[in-house]
Amino acid sequence: MTELLAAVAAFLLTALTGKPLAAWLQKQGFGRSMMVKKGEAVTPGQDNAPEFGALPLLIGLIPASVLALILLLVTGSSLSPGIEAGKMLAVLASGALYGAVGLTDDWRRGRRLPEMPLLIRVALILGVSIAFLVALRMLGERSDIVLIPFLGTQGYLGNVWLAAMVLLLLGAATGGDACGAVSGQAGSTALPLSLAAAGVSAVFGMRGMASISFAMAGASLGLLLYAFPPEKMREGRGGRMMLGTVPVMAAIAAGAPLFIFSAGIPFIFEGIYAMIRVVREAAGKKPGPDSLGAVLIDRGLSGKMVSGLYAGVGLVGAVLSIAAAYLYL
Repeated sequence: MTELLAAVAAFLLTALTGKPLAAWLQKQGFGRSMMVKKGEAVTPGQDNAPEFGALPLLIGLIPASVLALILLLVTGSSLSPGIEAGKMLAVLASGALYGAVGLTDDWRRGRRLPEMPLLIRVALILGVSIAFLVALRMLGERSDIVLIPFLGTQGYLGNVWLAAMVLLLLGAATGGDACGAVSGQAGSTALPLSLAAAGVSAVFGMRGMASISFAMAGASLGLLLYAFPPEKMREGRGGRMMLGTVPVMAAIAAGAPLFIFSAGIPFIFEGIYAMIRVVREAAGKKPGPDSLGAVLIDRGLSGKMVSGLYAGVGLVGAVLSIAAAYLYL
């Protein structure tokens, strides 16, 4: 019950703050023309939507998750104040830092300044990822295994656990950042991923991680009220990175990151495409459209169809994720 209350609280906080926040940002001169792709028309009056979706996400996610944490501790649940409560705070703090990295770039674009150099952005993402994983270790997370869905077995990673989880988080941040062909694309993709992380955490009895994941689902849904066309606010780089990484961090903290892979397939494909573009550009070739979603739009799909396709694939994957957790037990 507490977990669902976190989702409702996050939705209400995000939904209630989104409109006035977007209006205030526009008054401050932070509006930015939308990314107009082939087949997409600019909705009249919506061509100046600010790219600061991470702000309402943070406003919804953090208070709702902290409230869930307090309720879980007060009601005397099995939540361990020294371990899982610390993990919840580590996920929230790291999620805010991922958002801050992207928000810095959103601010620069809003002010018509050059984007943050890719190398610096990647270095900051890596730094946040390593800090989060080190925090888990300091909280007593000593497991070097990953639970393997459907096979009912475990994989022992040993000393490569840290490197494997860093790559996982880097991929989540990259994949989320790449979901920007149309507004609402990242939110539509992250909603099923958050539900998968919530469901898997609940099955394994990790109520803290379930609370954060449900809160992220609620915040994502609240953001979609303003980020889906005709948008008043775009997710922006900060929002997209949070949408990709927070559910993955929750799954890592719950000890079951592989279980949500099927729900994150759209993010995975976007991340792979982003890396292909980097390689092509390094080889002196034309990198192609900005994202896989943009490729689909160039092929004739509308923005709403792309977001719907990503959401549909993610929802099917979320069902498989939760089913795999039940079968594992």
